[in-house]
Amino acid sequence: MRVVELRDERQGLEAFIVVDHDEFPVSAGGTRMLPDVDVHEVARLARAMTWKFAACRVPYAGAKAGIRFAGGDRAAVLAAYKRALEPYSDVFVTGPDMGTFPADFLDGGEDPVPLWARTHEGLGMDDLATGHGVKAAAEAALRHMGRPLEGAAVAIEGFGKVGAGTARACVRAGARLVGVSTVHGLLADGDGLDVEVLFALRERHGDRLVEHGPRSARPREALFELDCDVLVPGARPDSITRDVAERLSCAVLAPGANIPYGFGALEVLHRRGILAVPDFVSNSGGVHLYDSVAQEEPEAALAAIEALVGEAVARTLATADELGVTPFAAALSEARGYLAEATAASPDMLDELFPMTSKRAAGHSGSGRLRGA
Repeated sequence: MRVVELRDERQGLEAFIVVDHDEFPVSAGGTRMLPDVDVHEVARLARAMTWKFAACRVPYAGAKAGIRFAGGDRAAVLAAYKRALEPYSDVFVTGPDMGTFPADFLDGGEDPVPLWARTHEGLGMDDLATGHGVKAAAEAALRHMGRPLEGAAVAIEGFGKVGAGTARACVRAGARLVGVSTVHGLLADGDGLDVEVLFALRERHGDRLVEHGPRSARPREALFELDCDVLVPGARPDSITRDVAERLSCAVLAPGANIPYGFGALEVLHRRGILAVPDFVSNSGGVHLYDSVAQEEPEAALAAIEALVGEAVARTLATADELGVTPFAAALSEARGYLAEATAASPDMLDELFPMTSKRAAGHSGSGRLRGA
């Protein structure tokens, strides 16, 4: 694991890149721009990208970048960041993540604009790709349990990039959106929320949309107590703690966020019979957007992403059942197998990158925490 620090005191730039391994010549991962982002969080996200790329059989090393930004001249900071990235352009590929947007990574001369930077029906394709993938993951998990997505109750943590895309995709598939939370609270309605009304409220009020909906806002933590079929964790790491896992009332977890499962949570979910889809499979739609479907038109691209993610989830769940392990362990084992085939990584390196695939841990659901990160 390598950490590259990027600083420009004159422009107020404080940033860093974490590259998880060097078994491939090129690494990739988004740039997160937040006031409190730190190297530990970015390192864990880089490891999650390693798992995601390997699960998708894409030959990139996992990486991630963070810009610590609490206010000031955002454009100047981003310009300084992109200048600082130039020496690494052949070995590190980045794009939007939490706090950044596709336009931040365009130079204005692209013709045509790449698919990942386009909008479709008012939402960015990067948001839609991940959201449609999460919808497909939830649908595949429910199908594995003999249940349909149509008519299912879905609750989503966050109504930002991924949450909004997931909400629209699920509702259009016939699901009921029974809860949406932001940092300002929870908006819930067992009969279903109107997703287009939520978009309009977000346009006017941002994350405070929950305070202006058809129901009174509740504490955001109440999201985890809603009766629902599918819960979509979509915020920062570790939102599903061991305690939250004990209180959940859902059948399926289909994460939109990276590393949402805190220490011990997966063990609790497995014991309780809640099907926890691995986050690096559920939210892999963005990888396919940049790799598998980059030449498609939006509708065809989203349909292809749904098929790819749905098939991956179905395969993971079937393997987990066959081997008597958790879906997380099954997905990690498959990802490890790809990296072993595609590189000259040593067994010790593979053990470091995929710590839950040893014989001792194969039946253990893992924690989402990483050694050395």
